[in-house]
Amino acid sequence: WSAAERVQREAMSIKLRELIRAVRACKTSQEERAVIAKECALIRTAFKENNVQYRHRNVAKTIFIQMLGYPSHFGQLECLKLIASPNFPEKRIGYLALMLLLDERTEVLTLVTNSLKNDLEHDSQFVVGLSLTAVGNLATSDMARTLAQDVARHLASSNPYVRKKAALATIRVLQKVPELTEDYVDKIVALLKDRSHGVLISAVQLMIEVLELDDKEELIKQRFSRVVPSLVKMLRNLLNLGYSPEHDIAGIADPFLQVKLLRLLQVLGHKNDEASEAMNDVLAQVATNTETNRNAGNAILYECVRAIMTVESESGLRVLAVNILGRFLINRDNNIRYVALNSLAKVVTEDPAAVQRHRSTILDCLKDPDVSIRQRALELTYQLVNANNVQELVREMLNYLVVATGPDHRGHLCSRIANVVDKYAPSPKWQIDVVVTMLSIAGNNCDDSVASTAVAYICGADTDLQGYSTHKLFHLLRDELPQVQLALVHVAVWCIGEYGECLLNDCDVPHGDDDILGGSGGDPGVVVPQAAPPARDTDDDASKATNGHKPAEDGSAFSGAVLTSMRRTHYEAIPVAEILGLLEVVLKSHLATVQTKSYVLTALAKLATRLSQGKDETVELVASFQTSMNLELQQRSCEYAALLDDRWNAVRPEALARMPALDLTAKADADDRAASFADLDDDVVGEASGAFASMPSSGGGAFPAAASAQKAQPATAAAAAPPGGGSSSLLDLNDIFGGGGGGGGPLDATPA
Repeated sequence: WSAAERVQREAMSIKLRELIRAVRACKTSQEERAVIAKECALIRTAFKENNVQYRHRNVAKTIFIQMLGYPSHFGQLECLKLIASPNFPEKRIGYLALMLLLDERTEVLTLVTNSLKNDLEHDSQFVVGLSLTAVGNLATSDMARTLAQDVARHLASSNPYVRKKAALATIRVLQKVPELTEDYVDKIVALLKDRSHGVLISAVQLMIEVLELDDKEELIKQRFSRVVPSLVKMLRNLLNLGYSPEHDIAGIADPFLQVKLLRLLQVLGHKNDEASEAMNDVLAQVATNTETNRNAGNAILYECVRAIMTVESESGLRVLAVNILGRFLINRDNNIRYVALNSLAKVVTEDPAAVQRHRSTILDCLKDPDVSIRQRALELTYQLVNANNVQELVREMLNYLVVATGPDHRGHLCSRIANVVDKYAPSPKWQIDVVVTMLSIAGNNCDDSVASTAVAYICGADTDLQGYSTHKLFHLLRDELPQVQLALVHVAVWCIGEYGECLLNDCDVPHGDDDILGGSGGDPGVVVPQAAPPARDTDDDASKATNGHKPAEDGSAFSGAVLTSMRRTHYEAIPVAEILGLLEVVLKSHLATVQTKSYVLTALAKLATRLSQGKDETVELVASFQTSMNLELQQRSCEYAALLDDRWNAVRPEALARMPALDLTAKADADDRAASFADLDDDVVGEASGAFASMPSSGGGAFPAAASAQKAQPATAAAAAPPGGGSSSLLDLNDIFGGGGGGGGPLDATPA
C-alpha cells in the first residue's frame, strides 16, 4: 500500500472508543443518525474491499451499532470469517458478534456449523468454551443433531471449565432434539458428583430443564429419582456448613445452589410419594433455619414454599409454608409482598383454612398505596370468600371499590362482588343492600346485568322488604342528585314505579345481624374501615377515579348519602308531591339519557294507577313529551297519555299491573339454552356457507344469494321469536319497563 492508501484506510477505520465518543457527543437524534450512517458506509466499504487488518475492529463497531438499534445485517458474513480465524482475539470478537447479530432463524447460521465442529476439537479450553457457548445460544435442530456427540464428549472432560460449558450447551441440544434425552441420563447423573461448584450448579440446572422438557416421560423421571437422597444430603450439608467466603452471600451459604436444589426437588417430588417422603425433613429444616432479614434468605424460603406446596408433603409442613408467606406479607419490600400474594392465590385452592388465618393481613394490603399490591390482594380476597366471612370481605371489597381506578377495573370488581353476593348472601335484605350500595358507588361502570339482578332481588322479596328497598332507593336518588350513578337512577325509578304506594307509609328498617356495617340494625356507632387511596393521587385524580363519589367527612370510604342510608332505622312517609317532584327533576336533568326518560315515563304511568292523588300532575308530565323530537319518547308519551284517559279505566289496571317475581334459575337455564342454540346455529350456518362457497356459481350467481339467505334466516327467526321462548334477556331493564321488542301489549313502545 502507498502512503496515501494507508492514510485513507486508517481514516476509514476509527477505533471503537472513538465511535462511542462521537455518538455520545451528538446533541440530537438527527446528528446521531448522521454519524451512524457515515460510519456504516465506511464499514461496508471496508468489508467490500476485504480489509483483513481492521476486520475485528469493524465487527466490534457493528455490534455497537446493533446495540443502538440500527440495522447491522451487513456484518453477518464477517462474523463467520472471524470465527474461522486462527487468532483467539479475532475468534472471540467473531463469536460475540455471532450471538448478537444472528439468531436461529438466520439462514447464514447454517454456514457456521463446520467451524463450530472444528473449534469443539481445539486444544485451547477457551476456544472450546466459545464454541460451546455459541451452541448453547444459537443451535438449531440440525446443528444440535450434528454436534450432539461432540458436546456429549465434553461432558466427561477433565477440565471443569469445559464440563460446565458443555452442561449448559446440552440444555439447548436436548431442547432442540428431545429424542436424545435417554442417551444423556447417565452422563447428567454423573455430573452431580462433580467437586467443581460451577459444574454442579450447571448439572442441577440441566436436570431441571430435562425433567420439565420430558415431564410426560415417567421413565426419565424414575431414573432421576434415585438421586433424591444425594440431593437431600447436599442441601443438608449446605445448611450445616459454616461460613465460606467463596459462595456465601450476606451470611447465607451458597443461596444460588440452594435455590437450584430446591427447584430440582420440587420437580422430582411432584406426584411421587417416595421421593416426597425423603425430602420432607430437609424442607422443614430449610423453612425453619433460614434467616428472613436478608433478600437471599427470602429467595430460599420462597423456593422452599413452592417445593412444599408442589410435592406430596405433610399437612403440618403445608401450614408452615403458608405461615412463611404470611410473614412475607408484613415485609416492607413491596416485591416480596407481591410474591407472597401471588403464591397465596395459588395455595388457597388447596388449603383455604391455612390461608384464612392471614385474612386480616391480606385485607390490610387492600389499603396499600401500591396499586399492584391492592389488585393482587383483591383477587386473593375474592378467593377467600365463603358463607362464614362473606359480610366482612364484601364490606372490604366495597371500600376498595370507592378508590379503585379505571372503568374496566371497577366494572370487573362489580362483577366479582355481584357473584359473591349471589352465591353467599346470608339474607335477602343484605343482598339488596350490597347491590344497591355497589350501584351507588360505581353504577356507571357496572355491567347492565348488575342493575337487572338488583331488580330481580327486589321483585322476589317480601312486601316489607320491597317497601324498605323503595324508601332506600328514593332517599339515595334524592340525596345524591345531580352526581348520582346512572344505573342507580334506573333501578330507583323502576322501584318507584312498581312500589310507589309504599312511599306513602312509614317504614321501619328490618333488623338483623347481617347489615353491611357489621352491626345489628344499622348501628350508627359502627365505623366502616377506611380504604386508603393511592399515595400519589391528588384530589382531582381521586375524584376522577371514583366518578365524583366523595368519601364521608368521618373518614369512612362510603359517601355521606350512602352511609346515612345504611345507618337509618326508620323512614318517614313521603308526600305524593315530593315523589312526583323527584321524578320531574330526573326527567329534566341534563344527565338523563333517552333511556332514563323512557323509564321515568313508564314509572309515571304506573304511579297514576297506584297513587290516589296527583293523577293530573302525572298526566301533565307524561304528556309533556308528546312533541319531543325523539321518536321513542314521543311514542311513549302519546301512548301512555291515551292509556291514562278515562276511556281505558277498565284496561289500565291490567296493562300497568305490577311485574311478577323473576325466576333467576329459569333465567340462567334460558341463557344456557340460548347459548347452546346460538352455537348450533353458528355451526349450521358455517357448514352451509362452506358448502355453498365450494360449489361453482352459474350464470347470475344464485348460490351466493342462497348462502346469504341461509345466513339471514337464523337472525330473522331470532328476531321474530317471542320473548317468552328462551330469550337470553329476561332481566333486561327494557323488557321490565315494557320497552322490550314485541313482548308487551299494543301500547308498548319500541325498545329504548
